[in-house]
Parts: sequence; structure tokens; C-alpha cells
Amino acid sequence: MHWTKVSILCLLVGLFLVANNATAQDNSPYSRYGLGDLNNNQNTVNRGMGGVSQGYADPTSVNFSNPASYSRLMLTTLDVGIEGGARSISDKNTRFSSGFGTISYLQIGIPVRKNWGLNLGLRPVTRVTYNIQQSKDAIFHDTLKLPIANRYEGSGGLYQLHAGTGVGIGEHFSIGVNVGYLFGSVETNTRVIYPVSDINATRHMTRVSYSSFFYKVGMQYKAKLNKDLDLTIGASGSLQQEMNARVETLSETLLYNASSNDFTNLDTVAYAKGNRGKVVYPADYSAGIMLRKLDKWMLGVDFNSTQWGNFTRFGAADSLQNAWKLSIGGQFVPNAMALSGYWNRVAYRLGGYYGLDYLKLGGENMPIMGFTIGAGLPVRRMPYSNQYSMINLAFDVAHRGNSNTALKENIYRFSIGFTLSDRWFIKKKYD
Repeated sequence: MHWTKVSILCLLVGLFLVANNATAQDNSPYSRYGLGDLNNNQNTVNRGMGGVSQGYADPTSVNFSNPASYSRLMLTTLDVGIEGGARSISDKNTRFSSGFGTISYLQIGIPVRKNWGLNLGLRPVTRVTYNIQQSKDAIFHDTLKLPIANRYEGSGGLYQLHAGTGVGIGEHFSIGVNVGYLFGSVETNTRVIYPVSDINATRHMTRVSYSSFFYKVGMQYKAKLNKDLDLTIGASGSLQQEMNARVETLSETLLYNASSNDFTNLDTVAYAKGNRGKVVYPADYSAGIMLRKLDKWMLGVDFNSTQWGNFTRFGAADSLQNAWKLSIGGQFVPNAMALSGYWNRVAYRLGGYYGLDYLKLGGENMPIMGFTIGAGLPVRRMPYSNQYSMINLAFDVAHRGNSNTALKENIYRFSIGFTLSDRWFIKKKYD
């Protein structure tokens, strides 16, 4: 194994451990709704360009946003992404901040033959992480008015395990499909703490487990405009699908220690397991174009729409609405074939987006907007090596909400992607 692969993999392990530790610090009240906060569903390359991905395809990069792009793979590619950052949430009176970190995706792209590629991967889809405390006054012993503390906590999320394939048909057209398994669970807890010693604290827990098969289809059409200029039109999506779900509930009384802020179980009041039902997962559609000058620059525009207004869980709707996003971005490489001057071969990326979020709280629409920058850093390869490695970086500054919404949120997200490409399947020429 080449030394650069060893060093990158060691760095990846270290960053993954940091990301897992940072996740526990996250606190997002918006993740109470629907299936939780939605993870970015693009790799680091596309994140640096504002999220444009429908017309993007590269021989050494795995674009799982549009499975038709797998047909362009030329090297077996291990693609891993992690992200971390901070969020700041505020209302008219208060502001609080928290940090987060998680693995973004893990996948491997395999070229089967010319114009035919495969992809195997795992990635998180949603994440639930919130811890909120609210107080309200209550009357005790007929006349005593004291505050009751309500603590709301949530954790968990959904994941996708998928396999995909993309096939080129003729010189210009390609189609693809991702299929796989969507799974995970979300646990919510409500604890009530009473200010009088003769009333014990209570806890009500609800855990919903999800499981379902899923699919996503995609297509791309590449038109050659001249010798080194081409235009790719892409689209992908899936129809509305039903997920299987099971709910588990638990109610118990607790002994609360105010000095240590710890709870001890005293008695189980009620427990129920196994109520099964359906969750309607919304339809999702995306389309875009990408204009590219070979080995020099690319510029793209994407539009995405997801029908979250149709989401239901066990027949009940939530505070969600249909969402959309318009993205624009591009990439520039000063001199991809330069033999000297490392920064001449770096890919510089820039982009932005604007849209309408899937949350609708208190009857108010929630706009979203963001600005991204990124870079692709090539890793030097040794002579006589088939390896090609890239470290991709992206930084995203996003804003959700406005002066009319209950909360406004700023997100600062840094993403790192490791792309390690190699020829894994080479026939022996000599014994």
C-alpha cells in the first residue's frame, strides 16, 4: 500500500473519532419535527459548489446524488466524508450555540467496464439531537404557586445502506438507479420535575423504529459543444414511498437529585411495545445542467423539490411543507496538467443556494440561504503508480429563518472528503 494512503487513512480514523465525540454536543430544537434534521445528501466536491450535482460526473469521484453518473467511473474509488461545525440559534431575547460532527458518507465506486459503474455506500439521512427545558407555573396544596420544569430530549436518526449502478447508452446518454435499505430509530423523552419533595419526577419515553427499502433513479445527457466544451443535463428523483415503523412507549416515576442533576428509576408505570404503522416518505425531484470546459472550469445550476407536505407518521401530519432549493456553483482549475506549481492543479470551488425549508412553524414559512467555498487538493502519486488521491474541502455558511419565524438559525459547516482511487483489478501480464 502506498504511504500516502496509509497517512490519509490514519488521519481519517482520527477525524472520525473527533466527529463522533462532537456529535454529543449538538442541540437542534428543529430536529423535533418530522424525521429530524436532514443531512446534506451530496459529497464534498458538490458541497463546495453550492450543491450543484445533477449534471456532474467525474471518472474519479462518486456522485451519489445522481446514480447515472456512475457510468463515468474509470478507477475504483473509496470516497469518505466527514463534517463538523457549529450552529447558533436565537429568538428575540436569547441566543445559544452548539457544536456538531459526524461522518457524512462512506462509499466505494467500481468501474465494471466501459460506461458501466457500481457504487456501494452508507450514509446518515437525518439526525435528532435536542435538549430543551421549559418552565410553567402550577398550583400546589391549593394555594402554593411554583414552577414545574419540563425537559424535552431527543436522539437518534435514520441511515441509508445502498447499492447503485449507472450505465451509458450510446455516446451521450446514461441512466442509473440507487436501491437499498433505510433504517434507524428516534427516541424522545419528556421529564417533568416538580418543586415539592412529596411529588416524584416522571418520565415518558417514545421510541420509533423505522425500516424500509428505497430507490432513486437518475439520468444524464451529455452534449458535445466543441472540442473541449460540453453541456450535461441531469435529473433524478423518487416517488412517494411508505416506510414501516414501530412505536414503543414507557412511562415511569423517577427520583431526582438536584445537586447532581441525576435521575434514578423508582417504578415503571406503563410499557407498550409493538404498535406498527406506516410513515409516508415524500417524493423528491431534482434537475440541473452543467457547462464544462475540459480540465479548466465548470459551471452548473440545480433545482430540487421535496414534497414534505405529504409526510405523515401513523396517519398524523407534522409542521412540514413542500420544500425547494435553487443552487448555483462552479469550479476552476488554473492548469490541471502543470508539471510544477502545486496550486496550479488545485480545483477552486464556489457556490450558493436559496430556497424554502421543509419546516413551517406557527404558520410562518422559513427561507433558507447559504454560501459555499471549496477546494480539491490533489495528493502526489509515486512513479509507476495507478493511484490517484484527492482531499476535498468545503465550507458552508447557511441561514434558516427570518424576523417572522420563532427562531433564526446560522450554521457554519466544514466538510472534508477523502477520495482514494486506484486500479484494483488488473490482470497479470507475467507469472
